[in-house]
Amino acid sequence: MLPVLFRIPLPGGASLPLHTYGLLIAVGFMVGIWLAQREAARRGQDPRRLADLAFWILVAALVGSRVYYMLVNPGDFFSPARFLVATPFGRIPRVLAVWQGGLVFYGGFIGAALTAAWYLRRHRMGFLEHADTLIPSVALGHFFGRLGCFGAGCCWGDVAHGHLPWAARFPPESLAFQSFADRPDPGQYLAPDRLSTLPLHPTQLYEAFGELGLFLLLVIVVRPRKRFHGQVLSAWLMLYAVLRTGVEAFRGDVERGVILGLGVGQWTSLVIFAAGAAVWARARRSGAVGAGAAAAPAGGR
Repeated sequence: MLPVLFRIPLPGGASLPLHTYGLLIAVGFMVGIWLAQREAARRGQDPRRLADLAFWILVAALVGSRVYYMLVNPGDFFSPARFLVATPFGRIPRVLAVWQGGLVFYGGFIGAALTAAWYLRRHRMGFLEHADTLIPSVALGHFFGRLGCFGAGCCWGDVAHGHLPWAARFPPESLAFQSFADRPDPGQYLAPDRLSTLPLHPTQLYEAFGELGLFLLLVIVVRPRKRFHGQVLSAWLMLYAVLRTGVEAFRGDVERGVILGLGVGQWTSLVIFAAGAAVWARARRSGAVGAGAAAAPAGGR
């Protein structure tokens, strides 16, 4: 865990921390939009319009992911003891402290998808073909975001019983430690000296490298063989839902809610998988891409 990379000195002895989580989200966004613009140019789409869309997607994703997290973790934001958080500039509501973690990817994806649908419809841009351009960047951006989660100590895993060489311990300032300390039986999750958690599954890294694998699969295998608009999008929806369901089995942040034995993330995965299958079936029947459009020349058109 490395929540702060370094601190920038400020007048009066204060300092401004550069948070790992926020930095990696910014890196993921910049790299993702750069790759999406390159693919847009290759496909004959407007890279500048895509960059404008990316800005609104970023805003919607941040809002959606925060709202989703607040809905499943209301105690983190509305209890008197946790409502405010200290910053170099004074205490602010915890809802604004996004650099500390507390963003749910599915909430961000839903917000981004709704915003993208509105934007593309307004500018008369085809949704599925532009989604195919953007979705590999989403996978790559999510890879960087999950690395940020590991640095911030959020989205933690369950206790890794037995010897697991890559298990991770989180210190008292992490969300993982604080959450376990508030449980009725903290001794099951915290080290005897209370200086860290017990070794936990690094679920942040499981998902990060899973998304990196999906990104490579999309750009190396799926996209070059694209036969209809929506194929890349629907492939990612179904594959990510499977990945997330597997990762959820090792998650330890049960505060997000469990319904009928499954976590909220697993139920959402079922919905996302069904949506991906529906998009695949409908788009394939429509035959939206001809043979010539399936593999545009490298120089665009």
